[in-house]
Amino acid sequence: MSTSVLSTIQNQVSRYGFPIVMILGNIGNVFTVLIFNGYRQSACAIYLIALALINIVYLTYNYLTQVFPFYYGDETIRAFALCKLNQYLPNVFGQIGNTMIIAACIDRFLLTSDRASYRAFSTPKRAKWLIFFTIIFWPLFVSFVPVITTIVNGKCHTFGIYGIITSVYSVVFIGFLPPIILGVFGYLAYRNMRQVHNRIQPVINNQINTNNFAKRRDRELWIMVISEALVYILTASLFPISFTEMLISQNIIPNKSIQYLQIESFLLFMSAWLLYINHATPFCICFIVSKQFRQNFKQLIIRFYQKLTRQQPQPVHIVGRTQQGSTIRDTAV
Repeated sequence: MSTSVLSTIQNQVSRYGFPIVMILGNIGNVFTVLIFNGYRQSACAIYLIALALINIVYLTYNYLTQVFPFYYGDETIRAFALCKLNQYLPNVFGQIGNTMIIAACIDRFLLTSDRASYRAFSTPKRAKWLIFFTIIFWPLFVSFVPVITTIVNGKCHTFGIYGIITSVYSVVFIGFLPPIILGVFGYLAYRNMRQVHNRIQPVINNQINTNNFAKRRDRELWIMVISEALVYILTASLFPISFTEMLISQNIIPNKSIQYLQIESFLLFMSAWLLYINHATPFCICFIVSKQFRQNFKQLIIRFYQKLTRQQPQPVHIVGRTQQGSTIRDTAV
């Protein structure tokens, strides 16, 4: 494939791909907030709401940097400031979002544990405190990024030993730790659910209905957790690989050809593009794998339609209750 084709693909993705993903992703994230807003008594729902909100910020900010690109050839103070911000803020937003996914997964493990001390950690108050801590932690933790980022020959990047630091950070905190944590706690949550189901012996109709609903809900939840982990692995794995390759090749191939540089630039662009898509997928994942989520979305659309047409609202079936009306705890996922 010639470099002219790669350049054309990159230009088309920048022109059409980013706005399409931003618009559809933000619409999906807004619906996610509205759906889970009714389950704010659930710690997991609070994490998912926070994830959707930070995804909106991430998608919008990165889209604006594509619509209004800035070239760093003049190396003015303004150029240095924008260079550092454009490397720093996406890192902060992305890591906060990743932490929300991990927190939701760990919350599933805690809530399904047979230990009361573990289940006690799954509370809305603790979830809000963790979100607050996350918002404080990540801007401080990645504060080294704007410090070591600079402009050389019109390129905004990290160079030398600073490039190694950035590469290690990307590999560990973007491509390595999140998928492992999601996989481990997703499996542990599924194991806990299996153990709980094996201990439950339905006796009366109400218990049968409750147990059947719990099994269906837990199965959907486990599939959703695994799906989130797989999507993250697929969308995040290329970024640390391409970043590391660029760093290593700088020492092995000091005089790169123009074609080689264009291929490297294209791979780095596509890896960032996949990370961008990752922040637009949670709604689609929930919609595809969770029947309960689809039902809640349907009810939300019906209520919107009734308000727009000024119809008298009809009684809405609340997904997450048994036929006898007994509430099942934590049906937000």
